[in-house]
Amino acid sequence: MLASSRPPALVHPGARRSPAVVVRAAASTGTAAPAAAIDALKRGVAQPGSVPAPAMLSAMLELERAKLSPEPWLASIEAPRARWRLIFTADSKQVQAGQKKQPSKGGIFFPIPAVQKFDPVTKDFENGVFLGPIASLTFNGPYTMAGRQLSFDVRSMNIGLGPWRWSIALKKDAKPLDQLPDSERKALPFFLYAYADGDIIVARGRSGGLAVWTRTTAEWEMNAGVAQVYK
Repeated sequence: MLASSRPPALVHPGARRSPAVVVRAAASTGTAAPAAAIDALKRGVAQPGSVPAPAMLSAMLELERAKLSPEPWLASIEAPRARWRLIFTADSKQVQAGQKKQPSKGGIFFPIPAVQKFDPVTKDFENGVFLGPIASLTFNGPYTMAGRQLSFDVRSMNIGLGPWRWSIALKKDAKPLDQLPDSERKALPFFLYAYADGDIIVARGRSGGLAVWTRTTAEWEMNAGVAQVYK
């Protein structure tokens, strides 16, 4: 879910850190984060189109290759009232082209609001698309994170129309994730994170595509209809 244009306010103002600070934090774990790649992605999400799509993809791939320590990432992902808007995506073919240094479009800036959140208390995620105060469609279920991989299970679909909400169970009597057989656990969708801080998340999905999310602001959430759904 992407946008062709977006004001800088969409990047969470209280969470910005300079590339130098990011590098020092990562260096304490033994691996220095590529500051230029992080800076390019943050500029790209603050003003979509200011950084060309191939450069966005190149920055994401550089972060993957850096193999940074994931230790602090979950705290950023689950931060209080954190909502993460999908800004840029590159599908598996574009990712493969980027890895081989072959020409491609690089990816797209997602055209509509798509936002996810993770609740550290209930360990429930919710992810969906929003059409302002008019309508929304979200999906939710439990999640768990081990190392770089956050696995989740979609168990409910939630439909919003104006002030009304309907929830439809997609899986009844589902077991907790830690009680699933290994075969079912391995089949769950997941995000394989390459980087996360207070401003952005970079992750690869099960399909092999890469994406960048940015933390929203309360003002943007009100305008996009997210605040009506994500309490």
